[in-house]
Amino acid sequence: MKEWLLKKDNVQDLCMGASKKWETYVPLEEIGGDVQFTKLNGKGKRKSLEKPRLCAQGRGKLNLDYEWLVIPPKVIAFPQLESLFEFQQGKVRETISPPKKRLLFGLRACDVKGILFVNDFFKRNFEDVYYLNRAMNSLLVIVGCKRPLKNCFCTSTKTGPFLEAGFDLQMVDVDDAYVVEVGSKKGEEFINTYKKFFNKASKEVVAQSKKAKRAAGEAVSLKVDFETAIERFSKDKIPQEIYERIGERCIYCGGCLYVCPTCTCFHVFDDKKGDGGRRWRNWDGCVFEGYTREASGHNPREEKWLRTSRRYEHKLKYDYLTTGMSGCVGCGRCLASCPVNIGISKFIQEITEERRIT
Repeated sequence: MKEWLLKKDNVQDLCMGASKKWETYVPLEEIGGDVQFTKLNGKGKRKSLEKPRLCAQGRGKLNLDYEWLVIPPKVIAFPQLESLFEFQQGKVRETISPPKKRLLFGLRACDVKGILFVNDFFKRNFEDVYYLNRAMNSLLVIVGCKRPLKNCFCTSTKTGPFLEAGFDLQMVDVDDAYVVEVGSKKGEEFINTYKKFFNKASKEVVAQSKKAKRAAGEAVSLKVDFETAIERFSKDKIPQEIYERIGERCIYCGGCLYVCPTCTCFHVFDDKKGDGGRRWRNWDGCVFEGYTREASGHNPREEKWLRTSRRYEHKLKYDYLTTGMSGCVGCGRCLASCPVNIGISKFIQEITEERRIT
């Protein structure tokens, strides 16, 4: 693996320069402290890294040291609400976004794993051109976590704080610079295109980056027996009593679904106006009662515990049996967003340690 050095003072210039050729998304901290991936518009002047102000669709400061993104970056290619096509008097006009080169700069390792999972979903049985046109020509640049949060368990799922593969570039914070690891041919081409911003990393600074990666992994305090959970779901049947108890606790707010980087459930609806209209796609969730309700009114998952079991079984059983990848990347968002404390890490602890969720 090749390593390069990128000075922090050069990050803004690199992003602004790339945004002239790439549709570039970076983590911007908005008023109130929320951080979200925002598209740059390719214009603007460089300012200091301490108080960067990038030109974007909105205003905010670049923050590569953010704790977490409430809304995962999958929203870039899979928006919560999107138009599929318009229709009028029997004629259909599709509203497919043209393919573009996209740069996602500053992702966390778990979110890259989430993006790879969603990529696989949307091309598995047939190619969803609406999603793939936005996603498949993307350059994924990781900035590894330095301070994982208390709900993160990425070392248990082997999805962070850094990855061994699956990324284009991976950046490790070493004081006033980043050691940049090249993980793909696309990443190498990007380095060559913007070579003026990069220097070769010395052996000493590479050793420093390896030490920083080990320290980040050791800082993940939440540990769960993820492999045992996967094995148990694959071979055993989880007692119904567990699902019933958790199902009674769940208030079906959907918070876990909307913040999950791998949830792909959606439904479509038509917005009819006059002799025409538009078909839309928007996020849905398998824990909602209406998700499995049939046109007849019958619901095969009418009981609450059956809907609760569906989510856990997707993440820990069926996703893994189908793809070899679990639908859980250990980001901890579901637990952080859950008002009744039943995130997936709690569920794993219950079935592997017999530790009742409290």
